[in-house]
Amino acid sequence: MPAGRDVRPGKWSEVIDLFDNGYYSAIWGSYDEGDHCLGVRWNKGGEGEQGYPNQGGNPLWYVEPSFLAEPILQVLLTIVQEEGQQNVRNREYLKNIKTALKELREP
Repeated sequence: MPAGRDVRPGKWSEVIDLFDNGYYSAIWGSYDEGDHCLGVRWNKGGEGEQGYPNQGGNPLWYVEPSFLAEPILQVLLTIVQEEGQQNVRNREYLKNIKTALKELREP
């Protein structure tokens, strides 16, 4: 099962990792040369599976609708803050989630 940081389909650019707990991952980036948006995926499945979503055995990201992006980012921010900043990964996620929230709120 690929980790979120290893899933980089060609339609995504300027990607930053927001969260990955081994089961669920989130990224922020430009999809199909558009504005930045939230991408999510489930990483777990059976042996040899690519998680969800996938197409033709290739792992992909699901683009969340813009009206759901802020609530999801807020929940991820809370989770990362509650876990603490004792490891580099959480410090990076915290910084990246704040970046995504700022970009989302810019007119």
